[in-house]
Amino acid sequence: MAIEIVDGLVILIYLAVIVGVGFYASTKIKSSADYAVAGRSMKFPVLCGTLIGTTIGAAATMGKAGKAYEAGFAVLYASIAYMLGYVLMAFFASRLRAANIDSMPDVLQRRYGKTMRVVGAVILLLTAIPVVGIQLSACGLIVTQFLPDLGISFTGAVVIAALVIVVYTLLGGLLAVAFTDLMQVGIMFLGIGIMLPLLLLFEVGDLDALKAVLVSPVEGWLGGLDLAYTLSFFPVFTAIVLIDPSVWQRIAAAKCAEDLRPAMFLTAGFFGFWSVLVVGLGVVAFNLYPGLSEADLAIPQMIVDYMPPVLKGICLAAIIALIMSTGDSMLLICGTTVSWDIVRVLRPGTQDKTLLLISRLVILVIGIVSVFFALLRIPLFEVNFMALGIFVSGLFMPVMGAIFYRHATTIGAVCATALGAGSFLGLQLMQFGLGITPPVQPILVGLGLGVVIYFIVCKFTWSADTATSPALARQ
Repeated sequence: MAIEIVDGLVILIYLAVIVGVGFYASTKIKSSADYAVAGRSMKFPVLCGTLIGTTIGAAATMGKAGKAYEAGFAVLYASIAYMLGYVLMAFFASRLRAANIDSMPDVLQRRYGKTMRVVGAVILLLTAIPVVGIQLSACGLIVTQFLPDLGISFTGAVVIAALVIVVYTLLGGLLAVAFTDLMQVGIMFLGIGIMLPLLLLFEVGDLDALKAVLVSPVEGWLGGLDLAYTLSFFPVFTAIVLIDPSVWQRIAAAKCAEDLRPAMFLTAGFFGFWSVLVVGLGVVAFNLYPGLSEADLAIPQMIVDYMPPVLKGICLAAIIALIMSTGDSMLLICGTTVSWDIVRVLRPGTQDKTLLLISRLVILVIGIVSVFFALLRIPLFEVNFMALGIFVSGLFMPVMGAIFYRHATTIGAVCATALGAGSFLGLQLMQFGLGITPPVQPILVGLGLGVVIYFIVCKFTWSADTATSPALARQ
């Protein structure tokens, strides 16, 4: 069942509007600070909207529903871990804002020096490319599956999606990203959060029929998932929130530090609601479409089959909205990371206009590279998990140590980053390249080794003469 012309028009109007937002926001950009952190003037409603919009991306919606299609409600363990990260972040986000910390790599420099800031920035860039890529891949899947009459190939759809996201992000920076995120959250909530469940409930009928379509595809509290794999959700998804560069960027952009704690709690709550919703939709899809070829397309398939014209277009626009809300944030992070955390550190005399130009050029380049990554068509949930695993294994302990640990040392941070990320990558290559399954989940090894090595090396290299204070010691 294909969508009608009116639905296609709704989607095109939506794309035109968000590009227009980018052009409008570009008129407000006067400096690199305006571009990177919205001039540190972001008020509570926009702050909440952009935090939620960044959190609810393709992996958290289509990817999670696709995983629920295979494993059932056990996928919610990952959501609990992610929510825990936002709850923990709520207790020190305001202190980060009071300390005027610009970014996650910034805190690495304050404690360990310039080299560690650059290392952190490089790892961040390598992580961002696949994350942007899976958002573009999701766009390609939707267009080829549900807009066949347009004659657009998967590659063409990916390129068009990249062009739209790159244009408004490149023009308007965080201001454009934040306003479009707020708008996208509204569309997502209206289309997927309210309209689709109500129409499905109407179509299914009575309570007994509803129970019948909520039968999990796999019995058991693990849903067929490996126990070690399930446990690895907690260190990965809890830790990633605590060092998520997009979260840190929003913290730096907040106008009032007092807004950050309620914003974090609200984001955690909305993420919990959204996770229950999309996992439930994934289970329903399994019962309605037991032979679905692409599990990641479970929600779009229900939209096309059960929504009337116009509403169908709004809901598909909501899907595109949630995809773009994560892609734009990661693109912006790439641009500002190169200009602020690499160029400005290595060449302090670089003019502000040059930094702004570099940010925009990097966004363009990363957008192009991400297109090629998207064409690999790797399952959304898995690639997101692997990309975040590299980031967490290499940087979680150095960042947390820089903030809180009194005996932190630069050598300890370097060793933790190298061994944590290196061991994770080595085990991943062994698993996917050689077909050898390691006895322990790679992320547990990488993160655990990073933590242990950090404390051991710091213990033997710390000296009172060269000691530095934790980044939040005076906050």
